[in-house]
Amino acid sequence: MKTKLAWIPFVPLFLAAGFLKLAQGFMPDGGLMGLSSLQLDYCYIGACVLIFLFTLLFVLLDKKIAQYYLPHKNFPAGLTGIVLSLLLAADGGFTIFQVFSSGKISVLEILGAVFSLLSAVVFIVLGLNHSFRYKEGKSLSLINVIPAIFCGVRMILSFVQFTTISIRLADVSSLICYIFATLFFFNYAVVLSRIKTKNALKSCFVFGLPAVAALIPYGIYHLVFRFDSELILKNAQPLEMLLLGLYILFVLIETTMFVREKEEVTLIEEEEAPVVNVAAEKVEGFIASNSCEDENDSVDDTSYLENRDTEGFLYQDTRRINDNPEDNDETKNDVENYLTEIQKENDEDDDGPKNYEERLDEIDKLILDINSKTD
Repeated sequence: MKTKLAWIPFVPLFLAAGFLKLAQGFMPDGGLMGLSSLQLDYCYIGACVLIFLFTLLFVLLDKKIAQYYLPHKNFPAGLTGIVLSLLLAADGGFTIFQVFSSGKISVLEILGAVFSLLSAVVFIVLGLNHSFRYKEGKSLSLINVIPAIFCGVRMILSFVQFTTISIRLADVSSLICYIFATLFFFNYAVVLSRIKTKNALKSCFVFGLPAVAALIPYGIYHLVFRFDSELILKNAQPLEMLLLGLYILFVLIETTMFVREKEEVTLIEEEEAPVVNVAAEKVEGFIASNSCEDENDSVDDTSYLENRDTEGFLYQDTRRINDNPEDNDETKNDVENYLTEIQKENDEDDDGPKNYEERLDEIDKLILDINSKTD
């Protein structure tokens, strides 16, 4: 599968993106080939975009990768997800407390805090599934898509902050990080939910690899060079971005190891049809029932036929009780002979009058005879 070849350009470009981002902290402006911090930031973003383009090229050339993927146990991703869930819960609670204590209610910040708390629940579930068990049942799409919504809200918050400051002071790299993270988690939710799509699994690679290259260097840079020692919880956001990048990296490594080709994967859909059980009632040799199955169907020596005249009913065909056709013919002949013989015997023994008038004459004679004897 050509999609796996995307790791070849990813490794050097990822190292280049990390170096360009960290060079802004340990080198003065112009220290690296005369490039300023803003220019280094754009080069770092350019490396992430190159990873996106190379991955997109390999994915478009890949015609063998399966559309569906069944997750496996992944302890690094599970541990990262659990730690990330705890951090998101703390960050969400701290943000809500800070907004209400300041007296300035911001709808976007409250919305971001709410989705941070919801994402904490999702990541702890994903982390436990990665680490200890995996349930093969179809997951709920609404729950899986919450991390994508969370990243989308963070992306909007970053964009809104840019409108109040100069573009030279804006942290454009954070916007790029959340764009790729939002697109990855949306497609990853589709993969987990096993929704019918053609390119969801491919899109995880297309947006996941540049997201890793953007998130991990960004988180390391802010934790090393812009660490806030006065209020520790203010460092939660760059730490979250670092953990998000690591989580995506571990998931993509697992997917690369266990992804299958189209011929090896088959999606079996289970249609749940309502079953109505109605007790069958025998009426004059046939069975009236509207149930799909009947207890009499399990009888081996009984067969049932259905035609248009008896639609909705089942009647017993006794002609096929015996599987041996010769025995059926003998039985039929015996019955016919028996009925014929009874009819013949009745004809021979019947010496009485053949019609009603003759029977009346005999009765009259009998009455006259009785009267004469009484006289």
